[in-house]
Amino acid sequence: MWSEATQPWLLASGYGEHWGLTQGWPLILLPLAILPWVLHGQMNFPHPALQGLPEDALSAWLDRLWKIALSLLILSLALALTGPYLKSSYVEKVGRGAHVMIVLDRSASMNEPFVKKGDAQAREPKMKVARNVLKTLVAQGHDDLMGMVTFSTSPILAAPLGNDRGYVQAALDATEAGGMGFTAVARGLGMALDYFADQPVTGARAMVLVSDGGAHLDGKTQDMLRAMFMRQQASLYWIYLRSESGVSLKQSLAEGENIDAYPEYALHEYFQTLNVPYRVYEAENPEAVMAAVRDISKLKNKPTRYLEPVSRQDLSQYAYALAWLASVLLLALYGLELKRWQA
Repeated sequence: MWSEATQPWLLASGYGEHWGLTQGWPLILLPLAILPWVLHGQMNFPHPALQGLPEDALSAWLDRLWKIALSLLILSLALALTGPYLKSSYVEKVGRGAHVMIVLDRSASMNEPFVKKGDAQAREPKMKVARNVLKTLVAQGHDDLMGMVTFSTSPILAAPLGNDRGYVQAALDATEAGGMGFTAVARGLGMALDYFADQPVTGARAMVLVSDGGAHLDGKTQDMLRAMFMRQQASLYWIYLRSESGVSLKQSLAEGENIDAYPEYALHEYFQTLNVPYRVYEAENPEAVMAAVRDISKLKNKPTRYLEPVSRQDLSQYAYALAWLASVLLLALYGLELKRWQA
């Protein structure tokens, strides 16, 4: 950081706002740059006839160039020793994408296979299939801001909303441990919606719910969740991973049949009352999950503004490069210097 002697002046003058120095003591070497202009290091030849010769303009300019190059060498080396750098900052960028929060079910039922029997791939756990497919969605969303919340009995923030793809990919890798507990859909959606609260509405907002079951929501929870969706202006896309014992959402219930006996269907009916864009994808095999993800990735979105972090940049390399050029120039001028008087 700055030395104690130089830091207050630099901060008071405003120069330390965007850049800094690793150490400040080499700054005391800067006055040495005036030495080439006050000292004469050229070789002298005691010949009386030289004083009678007219001034040589080329020699005068070469002498000035020598002094400039030597001063530049001293200045650049002193600055390089201070270790100058540009501070880390954020750069605003504009892309076309969405603010996407993935809400992934990690209940025990996600360890079960799909409804389709006989297909070895379909017999894979739904969690494994969902994880692999969601990795594809994350990799494709180059301009999207993405985050992820997992839930079972309680929700857990796996990756905050941002443009760090590696963070979300690592969160998906962490789901290899398998699921446990119950399906608390409302709590998972509520936590994910909270992460839109501090974000400006600069792009389309999408909630991608990946779950194999439903849940019974009381009236108070329904009203609260509905208000959150409308306030955050978020669309909902439900990838319903239908299990062998799950009900199909494509079929209507028979007249007089109790909807409470089918929590998945009850949740689907409630989602249609959110007053926000909602779409459900019923997936009975891995291919259907992939098709749903491809459909979501093609959504047309408004321009998205986001801040991309820029790491600290070392500037000493430019000072050393300038010192190298000054050294080459000095060597070239030294080669032109007359070493002895020729009779």
